[in-house]
Amino acid sequence: MKQGEQIPIRSYQIALLFALVLIESSWGHLLSIGGVHPDLVLLAVISWTALRGAAEGWIWSLIGGIGLDLLSNAPFGLSIISLVVICLLVRLAHSRVYGTSLVLPLLLTFPLSIIYYLISMLLLTLTGIPINWDATLLGIALPASLLNVVAILVLFPLLRALHRRTLPHISI
Repeated sequence: MKQGEQIPIRSYQIALLFALVLIESSWGHLLSIGGVHPDLVLLAVISWTALRGAAEGWIWSLIGGIGLDLLSNAPFGLSIISLVVICLLVRLAHSRVYGTSLVLPLLLTFPLSIIYYLISMLLLTLTGIPINWDATLLGIALPASLLNVVAILVLFPLLRALHRRTLPHISI
C-alpha cells in the first residue's frame, strides 16, 4: 500500500464484522462444544489479513475489536489490542507465504488462538482482574483454540469466496 492511498473498507465488510460480533457475543452458546465456542472475529481477522493483507486486516481488527469490547464486561480495548497483535503476526507469516490457500490460516489458527488468549489474560491481569492461568489455559484457551481450527475450515472458504467476488477489477 502506497503512502496516501486509501484503505478500501466497504459497508458489507463492516456489516459482516458486526454480524460475527453479534453471533460470537450473543449466540456463541449455540455454537459451543464442551463449554467453549469458536472465536469468529479472531478467525475473520486471521482470514481477511491472509487474503487482503495487513492494511485491511488492521481495519478488521479495529472494527471487530470495538464490537467485541462494546459487548463485553472486560476492560475496553482488550479485544482491540489482542486482535491488532494477531493481525501483525499474520502479516509476518503472510510476508513469507502468500496466497489464498487454506493452508496458511489453518496452520496459524491454533498458535494464534493461544496467543490471543494469552494476550487477553495478560491484559486482564494487568488491569487487576484475577485470572486462574492454569484453569483458563486448560479449560478455555486450549479447547477453544482446537475448536477454532475446525471453524476456520468453514469460515475461511466463505471469506475467500467473498474476497474473490469483491476484488477490484482492473481494465486494460
